[in-house]
Amino acid sequence: MNHCPFARSRLNQLLGTFGTGLAAALIAAPSAMASSHREAPFITGLPKVDATDLYMFRSYETGREAFVTILANYQPFQDPQGGPNFSMFSPEALYEIHIDNNGDAVEDI
Repeated sequence: MNHCPFARSRLNQLLGTFGTGLAAALIAAPSAMASSHREAPFITGLPKVDATDLYMFRSYETGREAFVTILANYQPFQDPQGGPNFSMFSPEALYEIHIDNNGDAVEDI
């Protein structure tokens, strides 16, 4: 069995250099900026109409495979453990989701 100590030493040196460079790059990388859900000045006074997230997925119920389920979230920063007394929707607000099915920039649903 042939062992080449020089080749193994060189490989370890290269891996060490690569690892050090990778660690330095990760430390120096800027942090990612994510949506705060309160970025617009006007919405800070109206949290009940602050649209936070929209989820769409193909329905998985039997007989509804051709349908898409859409969920919208409003009122950010509500913790799950805050239930069952979650904030209510505003009766003065109009919550709408416009759907364009064919890409012509005109709502179809």
